[in-house]
Amino acid sequence: MSSLAPFKQWVHQRCGLHLEGLAEARLVRAIEALHVELGTQDSHVMLTRLAEDDALFDRFVSQLTVNETYFFREPETLHWLVETYLPRRLAEQGGPLRLLSAGCSSGEEPYSVAMALQERYGDRAQTLFTITGGDVDQQVLKKAQAGRYASMAFRALHPSLKARFFIPVGRSFQLDTTLRQWVTFQPLNLLSTSACHMDGPFDVILFRNVSIYFDEATRRTIQHQLKQLLAPNGILLCGVTETLGNDLGVFSLKEEQGVFYFQADLPMSARSGNELVPVAPQATNVPVASEPVTHAEPLPAEPSHQEEPPPLSAPPSANHDTLQHAHDALNQNRFDDANALLMPLLADDPWSVDALLLAGLVARWQQQPQRAYDYFKRALYVSPECWPAHFYQAELLRQGELPDQPTQRQRGYAAVVRLLDASPLASGGLKVIASPLPPGDACFLAKRYMNEHAVTQGAG
Repeated sequence: MSSLAPFKQWVHQRCGLHLEGLAEARLVRAIEALHVELGTQDSHVMLTRLAEDDALFDRFVSQLTVNETYFFREPETLHWLVETYLPRRLAEQGGPLRLLSAGCSSGEEPYSVAMALQERYGDRAQTLFTITGGDVDQQVLKKAQAGRYASMAFRALHPSLKARFFIPVGRSFQLDTTLRQWVTFQPLNLLSTSACHMDGPFDVILFRNVSIYFDEATRRTIQHQLKQLLAPNGILLCGVTETLGNDLGVFSLKEEQGVFYFQADLPMSARSGNELVPVAPQATNVPVASEPVTHAEPLPAEPSHQEEPPPLSAPPSANHDTLQHAHDALNQNRFDDANALLMPLLADDPWSVDALLLAGLVARWQQQPQRAYDYFKRALYVSPECWPAHFYQAELLRQGELPDQPTQRQRGYAAVVRLLDASPLASGGLKVIASPLPPGDACFLAKRYMNEHAVTQGAG
């Protein structure tokens, strides 16, 4: 296989995707598929064909992003948007208001907004709001337009909404026709000047859990594009774990009712009192989302607490590769594959903090919160400075996946703050993988959640 560099450079120039680290594995698979389709390994020929054939380019790009999403992701933000911000904006200027989901993937986000607005406003919702989804990947846009989803998409959707808006079709679920006709989808390359010709301006742009694919310079360029698409006083919503990584000076970061959003600068006389002091951006990695999605097998034997863990040495290269593959599988929702990779590692080395953290995340997404908690607990026994384990352990309690213990939850978040205040770029004892949640964002969220009441997530 020829060097990945020309493909990385070309993809970055064409649509801004930053294909480093674990993303390289997806690029390698995409190039291999392209080689088979075109019958050549000549990089120049393959890149030329990609530039000339839009359909080929669409298939290629479709393999480069995880497209991991689901209905009602980060529900606190959606609740604030539908119950607080949009009613206020309607009262100020009337409708219809325009909403854009930029990087909408297979449509779960704009359809979630549509469901929430339908619940809030009834049949009037479709006269008060227009909803558009855009994505560079036209393969996922076709899925979005079809509106048919498998069970994994419903892991945070309340069963009553699933029953109201979806009809079972075989092993899938078909979205209500009215919602599919209401939400429109368009190709959207945020680095292209054509992005500015979307049917805006938009009162709200959701750019959530998308910027993880872009480096800082590209994120700044994209924000300037989005700024042109925003209506006066409109807002930009990023994913919870992406907030710091998007505070780049293009917009002002603001907070209301615990929800953080971005807004274009206003004249000094018109600024509200909830503007935040800008925070230095942190580099972001692909996060593992917070709501769980079942699989049962015993944990590897836990050592006696009288036994001291052996010194942690660098795992052999094969273990490094296996951990990276397990991390990649986790990010692609291939939980059984990730589990199959991790269990032999833990049988060999029950003290591997990297493997314990990943195993805890896999268990959490497989709706095994107690098993996840036990993995995080063991990681902390081996490495008390493992702030990701502290954070995810506290999240199990805050999110209602385990019975809440406020003192223990607060202690977990406090440990994250203490460790990261002392060393803002601390690895948390991880030797091979990086934490799915960047340290700056973990500290930011831990401070926010430290004294917050637990929440209950819906599951469907």
